[in-house]
Amino acid sequence: MKKKSSRKRPSRFRLFRVIVLAGVLLTLALIFLVSTLGSQQFGSLHKLILEAVGPLQKTVSIGSSTVNRFKSEYVDILQDSLRLREKNKQLVKQLQENEIKLNRSREAMATNASLRKLLEFKNSLGQQSKLAASIIGKDPSTMFRSVIIDQGSNAGITKGDPVVNDEGVVGQVFAISPNYAKVLLAIAPSSAIDVLLQKSRVRGILKGDGTLTYRLEYILKTAEVQEGEYVVTAGYGGIFPTGLRVGVVSEIIRKPRGMFHEIKVTPSVDYQKLEHLLILHQPNLAEIKQLEQP
Repeated sequence: MKKKSSRKRPSRFRLFRVIVLAGVLLTLALIFLVSTLGSQQFGSLHKLILEAVGPLQKTVSIGSSTVNRFKSEYVDILQDSLRLREKNKQLVKQLQENEIKLNRSREAMATNASLRKLLEFKNSLGQQSKLAASIIGKDPSTMFRSVIIDQGSNAGITKGDPVVNDEGVVGQVFAISPNYAKVLLAIAPSSAIDVLLQKSRVRGILKGDGTLTYRLEYILKTAEVQEGEYVVTAGYGGIFPTGLRVGVVSEIIRKPRGMFHEIKVTPSVDYQKLEHLLILHQPNLAEIKQLEQP
């Protein structure tokens, strides 16, 4: 029992010394703090701490200033970029609108020029009944190459009426409705037109072959035919007026056998650029009798 009591004394004494030392240090700290606050002067420790902390604080301050300046410049750049982007959108929109207006102006000028040529050709045909029409559709079939026009029986169009433009013969009306009609193009394989070689006055039949060329058939080998000679309508049958342009002889194939030349004709009409047409109305017998009545 005595041994246990002797062991407890040193541990208690050590604890007492720790408590006393802590009290002394706390007292010194309080005295140092009071003296510092009271005198408002920096002591050696404060100076040492200030020298150590000063550069760090300076670095932090410079960094903070740089960050703030960069942030301000970035915001300004971002705002300028947004303004430029909006301005660019406005300029692009304005450019597109101007291009649309320019394209409309060009289209109006081209249409006006085409209609002026058609009007001049219309006036050159004299007193024959004629009606202007525009193409609104095309049949891509090779066998039945045709176009749809925006005039029909309500405008006086009848089946078989010849169709022309300022370049020459285009085809014939072969189907009609009250407001629309189909025109069989002269280049269709089912088309056939009586024609004349303008120089030699030799008659033949012009047929389409489904491409952008004609075949001139039934021209005897005894006839004098030359490349470059013009082909015009013969006027037989009362369908097409005499002398309308059809095409130009582009190739003569002289075969050793057979009675006829094989002749290719290039159309005077550009079928890839058809827009506006003239329908030449041919009065039928009933209309002629009605006109002859007093």
